[in-house]
Amino acid sequence: MREDVLRKPILVLKYQDETGEYFQETFEGMSARVIQHEYDHIEGILFIDHISAFKRQLIKSKLTNISKGKVNVKYRMKFHKGK
Repeated sequence: MREDVLRKPILVLKYQDETGEYFQETFEGMSARVIQHEYDHIEGILFIDHISAFKRQLIKSKLTNISKGKVNVKYRMKFHKGK
Protein backbone atom coordinates (compact mmCIF):
# COMPACT_ATOMS: atom_id res chain seq x y z
CA MET A 1 0.00 0.00 0.00
CA ARG A 2 1.26 3.43 -0.82
CA GLU A 3 0.16 7.04 -0.98
CA ASP A 4 1.92 10.15 -2.19
CA VAL A 5 3.52 12.15 0.61
CA LEU A 6 4.53 15.75 0.03
CA ARG A 7 7.99 16.61 1.31
CA LYS A 8 10.02 19.81 1.36
CA PRO A 9 12.34 19.89 -1.66
CA ILE A 10 15.16 21.58 0.28
CA LEU A 11 16.17 20.74 3.83
CA VAL A 12 18.64 22.56 6.09
CA LEU A 13 20.00 20.22 8.73
CA LYS A 14 21.83 21.47 11.81
CA TYR A 15 23.57 18.84 13.87
CA GLN A 16 26.31 18.22 16.42
CA ASP A 17 28.93 15.49 16.14
CA GLU A 18 30.30 13.30 18.92
CA THR A 19 33.02 15.86 19.73
CA GLY A 20 30.47 18.64 20.23
CA GLU A 21 31.24 20.49 16.99
CA TYR A 22 28.22 21.99 15.22
CA PHE A 23 27.51 21.67 11.51
CA GLN A 24 24.90 22.88 9.06
CA GLU A 25 24.24 21.30 5.67
CA THR A 26 21.67 21.84 2.96
CA PHE A 27 20.16 18.86 1.16
CA GLU A 28 18.03 18.89 -1.98
CA GLY A 29 16.00 16.46 -4.04
CA MET A 30 16.18 12.77 -3.17
CA SER A 31 18.63 13.32 -0.29
CA ALA A 32 16.23 15.76 1.39
CA ARG A 33 13.34 13.34 0.84
CA VAL A 34 15.20 10.36 2.30
CA ILE A 35 16.30 12.32 5.38
CA GLN A 36 12.71 13.41 6.06
CA HIS A 37 11.47 9.86 5.54
CA GLU A 38 14.01 8.38 7.96
CA TYR A 39 13.37 11.13 10.52
CA ASP A 40 9.69 10.16 10.43
CA HIS A 41 10.72 6.60 11.37
CA ILE A 42 12.71 7.91 14.35
CA GLU A 43 9.74 10.01 15.50
CA GLY A 44 7.19 7.21 14.99
CA ILE A 45 5.38 9.09 12.22
CA LEU A 46 3.58 6.94 9.64
CA PHE A 47 2.76 7.85 6.05
CA ILE A 48 -0.92 8.01 7.00
CA ASP A 49 -0.05 10.89 9.33
CA HIS A 50 0.88 12.92 6.23
CA ILE A 51 -2.29 12.34 4.20
CA SER A 52 -5.68 13.99 4.45
CA ALA A 53 -8.44 12.66 6.69
CA PHE A 54 -10.45 11.91 3.55
CA LYS A 55 -7.70 9.70 2.07
CA ARG A 56 -7.21 8.01 5.46
CA GLN A 57 -10.91 7.14 5.52
CA LEU A 58 -10.70 5.71 2.00
CA ILE A 59 -7.89 3.31 2.94
CA LYS A 60 -9.07 2.53 6.48
CA SER A 61 -10.46 -0.91 5.63
CA LYS A 62 -7.24 -1.87 3.82
CA LEU A 63 -5.15 -0.80 6.82
CA THR A 64 -7.43 -2.74 9.18
CA ASN A 65 -7.06 -5.87 7.06
CA ILE A 66 -3.27 -5.50 7.01
CA SER A 67 -3.17 -5.15 10.79
CA LYS A 68 -5.18 -8.39 11.08
CA GLY A 69 -2.89 -10.23 8.66
CA LYS A 70 -5.50 -10.34 5.92
CA VAL A 71 -3.17 -9.42 3.08
CA ASN A 72 -1.93 -11.21 -0.02
CA VAL A 73 1.70 -10.58 -0.92
CA LYS A 74 4.37 -12.43 -2.88
CA TYR A 75 6.74 -12.49 0.10
CA ARG A 76 6.60 -13.96 3.59
CA MET A 77 5.18 -11.81 6.35
CA LYS A 78 5.38 -12.35 10.08
CA PHE A 79 2.71 -10.90 12.36
CA HIS A 80 3.19 -10.42 16.10
CA LYS A 81 0.28 -11.27 18.31
CA GLY A 82 -0.80 -8.29 20.39
CA LYS A 83 -1.63 -8.47 24.07
